[in-house]
Amino acid sequence: MGQILFIDDDTDSLAMYVRAVSLANHQADIASSVKEGWELIKEKPYDLVFVDLNIPGVSGFELLQMVRKDSKTKKIPVIVISAMPEDSLVEDVLKAGAQLFLEKPVALDKLYSVIEKFEGK
Repeated sequence: MGQILFIDDDTDSLAMYVRAVSLANHQADIASSVKEGWELIKEKPYDLVFVDLNIPGVSGFELLQMVRKDSKTKKIPVIVISAMPEDSLVEDVLKAGAQLFLEKPVALDKLYSVIEKFEGK
């Protein structure tokens, strides 16, 4: 896997994600806001983006829409993460173009299987 980006306002989650992917020999960048994440997405070619849905200010849902509307980024797989997995919300983010919806907290085996699923795509 090339580059993975994690966007979350929870610094503990970000630290866990970085440790987890580094143990699996992947490269990870982090952003604590959607604005910061969007700037990174525009600068680097990410192979996979994980974004928390509930981030103050601009939401993860809005980031998903921005990624899908931009011709340079629209093919990047985006995985939405949230502690509120209501059926209608899951349906909305999948319709908006997310590849998957994961419930927080994300178990490491689930994180690894998702990364593995998108390797080489």
